[in-house]
Amino acid sequence: MLTAAGAVVISACDAGVLPRMGGGPAAGPAPEPTIAAQTSSQASRPTVAVRKGTITDSIKVLGRVISSQEADLYFKTTNRLRGIFTETGQQVKAGDILAELETGDLNTRIGQQQATLENAQLKLEQSRAKAVVDDSALDSEAISAARINLDQTRLALEKVQSGTVEADMKAAEAGTIQAQSNLEKARGDLAAKESDLAAKRADLQFKQAGPAPADLAKAQADVQAAQIKLQQANNPPRPEDVQAAQLKLEQSRTKLAQLRDTPPVKPEEIANAEVAVRQAEVALDKARSDTAGSAAQREANVRQAELSTEKARNDLSRLKTQQTSAWDVRLAELDVQAQETALSKLQSPQPFDARAAQVAYDLAVAKLEQLQKGPSEADLNALQAQIASLELAVESARTAIPSAEAAVGAAQASLDAKRQGATDFDVKDAQFKVDKAQNDLETAMAKLDVKRANLGLTQTATNFDVQSAEKEVDKQRLELERLQSNLNDARIIAPFDGKITKVNGKPGDNVTAFNPVISISSPAQMLVQAQINEADMPKLAVGERALITLDAFPGQTLNGTVRDLPSSVVTQQGVVADKNTKIVVDWTRPGAEIGMLSRVQIIVQKKDDVLMVPTNAIRTVGRRRFVEYMDGNVKRSRNIEVGISTEVDTEVVSGLDEGMTILAGT
Repeated sequence: MLTAAGAVVISACDAGVLPRMGGGPAAGPAPEPTIAAQTSSQASRPTVAVRKGTITDSIKVLGRVISSQEADLYFKTTNRLRGIFTETGQQVKAGDILAELETGDLNTRIGQQQATLENAQLKLEQSRAKAVVDDSALDSEAISAARINLDQTRLALEKVQSGTVEADMKAAEAGTIQAQSNLEKARGDLAAKESDLAAKRADLQFKQAGPAPADLAKAQADVQAAQIKLQQANNPPRPEDVQAAQLKLEQSRTKLAQLRDTPPVKPEEIANAEVAVRQAEVALDKARSDTAGSAAQREANVRQAELSTEKARNDLSRLKTQQTSAWDVRLAELDVQAQETALSKLQSPQPFDARAAQVAYDLAVAKLEQLQKGPSEADLNALQAQIASLELAVESARTAIPSAEAAVGAAQASLDAKRQGATDFDVKDAQFKVDKAQNDLETAMAKLDVKRANLGLTQTATNFDVQSAEKEVDKQRLELERLQSNLNDARIIAPFDGKITKVNGKPGDNVTAFNPVISISSPAQMLVQAQINEADMPKLAVGERALITLDAFPGQTLNGTVRDLPSSVVTQQGVVADKNTKIVVDWTRPGAEIGMLSRVQIIVQKKDDVLMVPTNAIRTVGRRRFVEYMDGNVKRSRNIEVGISTEVDTEVVSGLDEGMTILAGT
């Protein structure tokens, strides 16, 4: 790849690049002026002023657009190439077969091996199907059930032998009471449903008979009242109605003022009145219990005490009645607000009031018309359907009573039996059940022992057959995997979606294993790759800014960033130096394609506000660097130290001052 190095001076407003220090002053003797006579050629040399500015050191090279994901594809075996199924520039998908070697009868052998593996798997399944199923768990469960049954029969025997316990007696009595309650509930349910049925039948007869005169009279009165209210809402209020409303408002305000002005009753007055009531009640109780004196005198004392008690209670009630509560005041305030609202509605009727009155009138008329017309056929049908449903419910409730009566008889019989106690037959029957449960347990245990013995003998032979079949399946599977691996090694398959950039070989060629045959690149993310001169490599660093121009983007400079520096890579041929520098580009729009040439400028160093002179104005003799200037007609020289140097300008670290005029050119 062609490379070139250079530098340019850019304006101080370019602040997108971080300067990287580099270079240094050349060693030399202390500056000493050199005096020489001016010649005619020197007199014609141009001059230039020492100035300040921004100097930028950069590397300029040519690059090429590449993919961030590339791969050289090869075969893993050496053989004759059967075919290449792609060509340079073709777009392929991941998984596409790109090339294949001669494989002979490998595909046939793979098919035969698949059939052999399937036969081995079938034999394995047959061997497993012949395996003895250990169903002894079912016999173990049968033993557990037999033990539980034996324990239950023993408890039943003990219960029969010990007679009826108090808890069982109470449970039987409770059962009898519950059965009797259920019977009463069933009878009550029947009576309720019969009552509902009678009510619905009466409702049907009432509706079929038509409306009563009283209902019609009330509906007509409601229509007349609604019509009067509608007329009042549509007509201006009468003066006498307004005066009546004002009078009610004044009465409410007067009552509110009286409540607010009524002095509150002191708590101590109510407390004293309550004490007086209690004292009078005590005196009354004492008079009633006093036995001294004559009967007339005792009666007079009791009467006097009753009068005193009644007076004390009246005094207490009067004090409590006189006391004005906050609730009484709030009610009076609400009444004033209601009267004010009523007066306001009379003085300023709202359209809503007329609409509401119209709605009320329409409803009253509709109700009257409904009464006059009588019930509709749908209403009568609905009532008849309800009656039919209730008739079914009554019949169901009636049939439940015999069952409830039978439950009462059974509960009573059970209670009578418990009161009588167990008979000899009950004891013998319970003992027989215990003996049978014991025999069932022993039979189940013996059956389990026999099954386990037979199971152990048959499992040994069956397990050997299964293990042999499993090993055969593993063997045939490994052979199929080996053949499939050989087929995969004889194929090149696209590892990702991309574009074919290189194809080596043609059908019939002998191909060596691991030698690249096809190169593929993914266009998903493209980079710019450039080779840098070895002299400029020390200046490179990851993250440095790069300016990219392509013919596909005329008049536009793209921004880039150095991502990868030159390094070494390991290949089949050993360690190889990779001199490429990879740059990530901010692609502003589509249009770039893999393989396009680009011009790359990598900004490696930048300094602002430094002294600069033209590079061709600097003279070098050995390790000494100096510039020349005119002192009148005498040419003199001055030693300088330099920093960044480009093809155009050079930074002056020391030796010159801004504005000084020096000789430029040759």
